[in-house]
Amino acid sequence: MPAIAYLNGEFMPLERATVHVEDRGFQFADSVYEVLRTYGGQPFAVADHLARLFRSLDAIQLQHKFTPDGLKEIVQEAVRRAAFDEAVVYLQITRGGAPRHRGAKPGLTPTIVLTVRRLEPIPDERRHAGVSVITVPDDRWARCDIKSVGLLSNVLAYHAAHAAGADDAVYISADGFVEESTAGNVFIFTAGKLRTPPQGPRILSGVTRDKVVTSFPCAEEPIRKDELLAAEEIFLTSTTAEIVPVTKVDGRQIGDGQFGPLSRRVYAAFRKSVAAA
Repeated sequence: MPAIAYLNGEFMPLERATVHVEDRGFQFADSVYEVLRTYGGQPFAVADHLARLFRSLDAIQLQHKFTPDGLKEIVQEAVRRAAFDEAVVYLQITRGGAPRHRGAKPGLTPTIVLTVRRLEPIPDERRHAGVSVITVPDDRWARCDIKSVGLLSNVLAYHAAHAAGADDAVYISADGFVEESTAGNVFIFTAGKLRTPPQGPRILSGVTRDKVVTSFPCAEEPIRKDELLAAEEIFLTSTTAEIVPVTKVDGRQIGDGQFGPLSRRVYAAFRKSVAAA
């Protein structure tokens, strides 16, 4: 089956889905989004993702008539139509179309776009090999807790990581604290203690992150860059990648350079929770 899209009430092949050139999502990144995935062909943690989407909509004061139940039905129908073994679902809502001006007129009709693509899970051998990251100064805006489509900094940081021969980048604040990667949350083990940066405007608290935090004893507290470099184990969490170990930071090996036993235990428990959902 080909990838499909849903655009303002209509399902269609992905290549047919287009928005107007003056849509504010295109012109101003005046838009928020969510990404979710399926397990066994069923959307996972839909309520959690939609709750975060509505928090983002409220945060940017986007007027709409959407409901969680209505959007859930669209997600489920799109997944059913696509009929992939496993899929990644992208849902974006913009403030709508209008002649280009930074001031948004009231009463605009939001644009809703949803796409469903085949998800290629990370092979076990790739996951267990882990990833390498570089650290970069955080040059993003001050509301990273809003899942905005304005991701230019993330794009540039990701490109910088690959130019340096690494897989991803981790943002470090001006005062030297770890924030998040370009597309995921950061966890470390220090003296066997699981830690992750606290919720707040400097990170986007991921659905997978929150499931780890609520399933394991975990300290949500600031982490300094030197603690990241000295960590026994590090892993990243995200919806599509789940839990992936970091085996090298700025060229420095972390632990024994493998998927550590504590991180493996977290991953195994997460997979068990998925199977039980």
